[in-house]
Amino acid sequence: MNRIALAAVLAACTGTAVATPDVICGSLDGVNNYGTSNGIRAYSVGTTACNIGTSNADWIDNSPNHPVIGVTIWKYDHETARLTQLGVSHLKHSFASLQGSVCQPCQPGGTFQALGPGCSDPYGASLNGTQGDLGPRSEVNPFTAQYVYPYTGINQSGSNIFKRIKVKQSDIADATATFYCEGVYTNKDDFAAGTNFNNASYKRFNINQSTFNASTSGQTFREIPAIYAWQAEDPSVVVNETEWPGEGRMIVASKATDLGNGTWRYDYGVYNQNSDLAAASFSVPVSTATANHGFNDIDYYDVVDGNIDGTDWAVTEGGSSVTWNTQTFAQSQWGNAVRWGTMYNFWFETDSPPTMGDTTIGSFKDDLTLVIEGVVPSGAPACPADFTGEGDLNFLDVSAFLAAFGNGESSADFTGEGDFNFLDVSAFLAAFGKGCP
Repeated sequence: MNRIALAAVLAACTGTAVATPDVICGSLDGVNNYGTSNGIRAYSVGTTACNIGTSNADWIDNSPNHPVIGVTIWKYDHETARLTQLGVSHLKHSFASLQGSVCQPCQPGGTFQALGPGCSDPYGASLNGTQGDLGPRSEVNPFTAQYVYPYTGINQSGSNIFKRIKVKQSDIADATATFYCEGVYTNKDDFAAGTNFNNASYKRFNINQSTFNASTSGQTFREIPAIYAWQAEDPSVVVNETEWPGEGRMIVASKATDLGNGTWRYDYGVYNQNSDLAAASFSVPVSTATANHGFNDIDYYDVVDGNIDGTDWAVTEGGSSVTWNTQTFAQSQWGNAVRWGTMYNFWFETDSPPTMGDTTIGSFKDDLTLVIEGVVPSGAPACPADFTGEGDLNFLDVSAFLAAFGNGESSADFTGEGDFNFLDVSAFLAAFGKGCP
């Protein structure tokens, strides 16, 4: 029996509440801009921890018993209506706690080596960008919060962007986009107390398009991962979350966009909140031909984390599903998995309208699968000959089909054979003759 279950049993048997720590990211304030190198810009963001639990949380310097802090930057593209993650930091190793009251009234009992119940502890952007205190993400088990200490690269500094949050300059040079940042605290006390599922929070991240200096604004959405910003931007996005048994949480965001020519684009974000199992495959059920497949990940850099393979996931369309995958841990420990605190995107187009169904995640470690409900194709075209998307059939649909056929667009490949010939025209005319349901 693990410590979480044991604590619950003891509480039930004695009829008493168990005092537990519960560290969250209470705010994200202040941003440092470190300039660029080879088209990559680096930032750091200030974070404030809050212990919303009822007992002290360890904050012990020069030991493996303090929280580590990760910050990531995200982008919502209003043109594609898609949220993507742009970059991740190495992890700030905390070293001492102050006793503030950002989230709740601070209770007595805290010290430099323990954050008291109700108390908060700020780390400014400069501290979170101090290179010698930044360690690799890949040396941390995000569920148990066990990590290598001393971590690789301790006290090591480098160029202006070394170990900091790196984003491609081309990704942030976009005045029409909305940006966000996410902060997460990972610590052993939360795992032991069973309070390690609420450690991530997010906030607006504003970028000056002239100087590329940045700031945060608005409220901090406490205990809510940044993937939920997608749903806040677009209420049609469905977000569901599930835990691996006895392990960490995975979250899937999904949506369908009517492209207006009888086809739909399906978008997915797969976010690993705190699972050491990670994800190496993602599958969506389909029964009609798919096209225009897409994939987006993040890049890793610097000490240890730079070993992670950045190869894009391969996509396969087979009998009843479309599946993306990368190497498993057994194949390579540096495979491009959806590791903790990151989100990868997947998308495709097909002529089936949406319904709710099961998406499937395959683990990076241990060869397991996890099913999460999301928006998926229903399995049959709503009205494949309705190229104008008006709900009825007329000469405009014929004209639109012929234009798509002439341009070699996937929507005109009615036989799904990958080429364009009289069989596609015949199949279109047959569908046109049937009319819309």
